[in-house]
This record gives sequence, C-alpha cells and structure tokens, in this order.
Amino acid sequence: IEMPLIDVLYDMQRYGFRVDKEALAQTGRELSDRMASLTESIYEAAGHPFNINSPKQLGTVLFEEMGLRVIKKTKSGYSTDADVLEQLSDECPMIADVLAFRQASKLKGTYVDGMLPLIDKNGKIHSTFNQTVTATGRISSSDPNLQNIPVRTPQGRALRRIFSSDGDGRVLVDADYSQIELRVLAHLSGDEAMCEAFDKGLDIH
Repeated sequence: IEMPLIDVLYDMQRYGFRVDKEALAQTGRELSDRMASLTESIYEAAGHPFNINSPKQLGTVLFEEMGLRVIKKTKSGYSTDADVLEQLSDECPMIADVLAFRQASKLKGTYVDGMLPLIDKNGKIHSTFNQTVTATGRISSSDPNLQNIPVRTPQGRALRRIFSSDGDGRVLVDADYSQIELRVLAHLSGDEAMCEAFDKGLDIH
C-alpha cells in the first residue's frame, strides 16, 4: 500500500513549494511590531516588566499580585495554559494581550524565523513528507510543517499568502475529504447502518 506513494512524495519534496521571501520577512517585522506593542500594554497593566514567556513569572503577576482566582496548579506553580487564561479573560483585560502575544510569538518563531533559512536560491521550501509517523496513518510534513499553518487569525492568513503557485496559469487548490476514515471503515466493514448514513448524506460525527 505504501510503496507506490514513495515516488510521488519524492517528486513533491524535490519540486518544493514557492515562497515569497520578502513577504515572509515583512510578516515577521509586523509580528515583531505587534509583540512590542503588546509587551508595552502588558507591562503597563502589570505595573512592571517581567518575562511574559515565563509561566512562573506570569503566574506570580496574575495570581499573587493581581489576586485572580487560581483555577489549576502544576508541580512548578500556577497553571497559565490557554484554557486557564481563557477562563479568566473576563476578569482581567491584560489576559487578552497575553494570549495575543503568545500567538504572535509562536507564529514568528515557528513560521517566520523557522522558514526563512529553509528557502533555497530558487525561492522554494522543500518540506519532508512522512508516510509512517502519525498514529492514524495520515501523511505529515516536517522541516517545516506545511500542514499546520493557521488560517483562523489575520496573522495566520497573512502567512498563508506567502505561498504561491509555481508559474503563470497555475493555481493552488485546497481540497479535503469529508469523514474519510469513517467512509473507509464503512467500506471495509460493510456496516449497513454506516453505509446507509453515507448514502443519505448524513454527518456521522
């Protein structure tokens, strides 16, 4: 099953994905400006500078200095994961800035700083496609991961725009199977109820 795909994936890796290097660098500068602005706002709300990327220091500011209710603790102190911060966001306006800072920091570190050095002299990135890494059997990509670029935020959409089709008259097509694992399961098992659901266009999930 896997062997015939090797040639296809090899061709994909060798061909690469065209990237607008200057647009990527510009996105990086915009993210840096955004992080600087958010940092200033967070320091003002906290009353002093601290390491926003440090869960320990952030926990001290939120739960000891600002007196917010403690939702969860970890071995090293207060939990400041996204779930906890979102629960507290109505109680403290600064938290929205912290979440936005984290998002901008991740986009810049992972996608801008991570991808710029990988662009070759032809303006392309050559990701590695992995056939047998994921537990579900789906293909994954690494160095960089081109399957995980955000689309729900304006910054994520800006990052997606740096990728382009290779040449005139060519376009990028985004396609996705609907409930593919369950369709395969229905086909292999012959389960009547599942097959009937798909015949009727139902969403089994």
